[in-house]
Amino acid sequence: MKHKINMVITGLFLVLVFGLGIAFWVVPDKDFSADENRALQGFPALTVEGWLDGTVSRQLTEYYADQFPGRSAWVNLHALGELAQGKEEANGVLLLPGGQLAVRRFDMYQSLTERAEDTDCYSEAHVQAGLAGIVRLDKVLAGGGIPLTVVLAPRTIDVVGADVRYPADRSDALDATIREVLGGAGVQSVELMAEFRARYAAGEYVYFRTDHHWTTAGAYVAYGAVMEAWGQGDEALPPEFFTVRAVPDFYGTTYSRAGMFFVAPDVLEIREAADGSDAEFCVRDGNGQAVIKSGFISETYLAEKDKYGAFLDGTHTLLTITRKDTAPILPSEPAPVGARPRLLLARDSFANSLVPYLARHYDIVMVNLTGGMTDLSSLAEKYGCERVLIVCNRENLLTSDALVRLS
Repeated sequence: MKHKINMVITGLFLVLVFGLGIAFWVVPDKDFSADENRALQGFPALTVEGWLDGTVSRQLTEYYADQFPGRSAWVNLHALGELAQGKEEANGVLLLPGGQLAVRRFDMYQSLTERAEDTDCYSEAHVQAGLAGIVRLDKVLAGGGIPLTVVLAPRTIDVVGADVRYPADRSDALDATIREVLGGAGVQSVELMAEFRARYAAGEYVYFRTDHHWTTAGAYVAYGAVMEAWGQGDEALPPEFFTVRAVPDFYGTTYSRAGMFFVAPDVLEIREAADGSDAEFCVRDGNGQAVIKSGFISETYLAEKDKYGAFLDGTHTLLTITRKDTAPILPSEPAPVGARPRLLLARDSFANSLVPYLARHYDIVMVNLTGGMTDLSSLAEKYGCERVLIVCNRENLLTSDALVRLS
């Protein structure tokens, strides 16, 4: 009997090995993984140079991993295995009560040539260099009479970690450093972490469960805080000004990284003016051509996995947001008499869901801070902007040199 069982196990093993081997070559390669929201490695070009410098070897390894038959199922099984061992996380992402996902580990920036990979710590020297870049920019702008405001949005782990298994003291230490450096230099910095922690603890939907961004409810909190910082709190639109359009089945970036494909999706809430006045606004590119002719939402994204890209049509190097019955904002052209004040917004994707609120008060020139648009003093002068606002997630303070290069 034992002999027969061994034969069955051996047979199943051989079927699995050879079956997967045959399937690997029979099943067509895929260019993109919708679950992981990333391009997959194709079969590399076999060149002598590639063999010699190790490129081919690395790409072949990635190719076999990416094109493995049933990859999504295996990634999900791996995540389940990690959780079953009591690790409470997979691929650097914590699974928290209620299906909340939070990235714990990052590739921290240390220098142009060094990264601390897969860690939940950060380089204090790099953080100080990024904050020094903000202070330097503030002084340059002040010389031209242009005020600077900074919003360094907390990461999901900074908001939810206080009540779970992430050491909150690391988030607290980072927050204290930001407040000490920027506050000590007189830079106007909008503090949000305590507010978001309190709202999250109260059950408010201010951060997505499967994505690293704040929700439109969270963006509204940031909007109110920014308007207060500018002395315009009484001008901020009340929550009842907006209606909520709920778009189901949103799976965000954290879901894609975690591989926990059993986690329920988010609902993408789009807040739109109840009086239909969103239609009065136009989103244009740097050449003055309309990217979104009416409103702030690119509807095509709502049918795709990357639904957050619906805000302002995803990532662009430079966009302008004005009322559509006004002339486009172009460089070196002064604002016409009676025009609304202009705001230069240097941002990462966190600001995309914030812009529809701010656009009620300002014409906006929006540049991609993480895409190399860091000469903000020149841009403010070129576009005739009256104030500058930086909005980016703290992850960019830790993992890129965008803030270090501000000028």
